[in-house]
Amino acid sequence: MIWAPCQRIVRADVPPALRIRGFDARTVIYWPDAALNSAADYSIDFSALICPDDRIVAVEFATAGGQIAWSSIFGPVATAWIMWISPGLQTVTVTVRTTGGQVMTLSISVTVRDTASLMSPAPQPYAPNAFLLGSAIVPDASGNPLIFG
Repeated sequence: MIWAPCQRIVRADVPPALRIRGFDARTVIYWPDAALNSAADYSIDFSALICPDDRIVAVEFATAGGQIAWSSIFGPVATAWIMWISPGLQTVTVTVRTTGGQVMTLSISVTVRDTASLMSPAPQPYAPNAFLLGSAIVPDASGNPLIFG
């Protein structure tokens, strides 16, 4: 199965016009609003911050307002499946490590509405770009060892 994130993607950098005016990434990086108990994949594109010969090898997502089912890497894009369990303004911290040893941490905000979602999609137990070899799951380029389940 070939799957790549295509919605709810934000860029990890701030456009030059906003940088001149004094904005930084913490004030302008937002995912679209979500409903309480809704779930979907959320992504951040680090291509503007990574050198052309470098690549992401590990990613970690953290949030207090949601449950993260899985996270994965799709080229320069870090993606996680998040179910929102708390309403209000939520912050997700994303940390990536590149082959060159560079570590970047960024916070992305999302507003979770008080209105609960009518339907909540079930999360997949593993990222869509993981390989299944019998009972072994081989993550993509995250650098994790085999997961047996």
